[in-house]
Amino acid sequence: MTKQNLQSGNFRFDDTKSFSENCDTFLSCLEIIDAEMAAILRNNWDTLVAIVHDGERNSKLRGEFNSKVAMALDLLVKQADLKNNT
Repeated sequence: MTKQNLQSGNFRFDDTKSFSENCDTFLSCLEIIDAEMAAILRNNWDTLVAIVHDGERNSKLRGEFNSKVAMALDLLVKQADLKNNT
């Protein structure tokens, strides 16, 4: 991935890199576009990655991930509301 692609937020998986390296690059690109969402995903990445294991999906972990992301998004909305009301 070129520095220009990283700066513009473009991302493509690089098959010469590990999955972990590609994930880190993806999150770095996302930080350029939406730093708050990137932080939410970084904070919950282990849960997200664990959803699919050996080709099987774990619906409990998926629900846990969705719940954590929803709570984080709700918190952002509340923080924005508090900021706008002060």
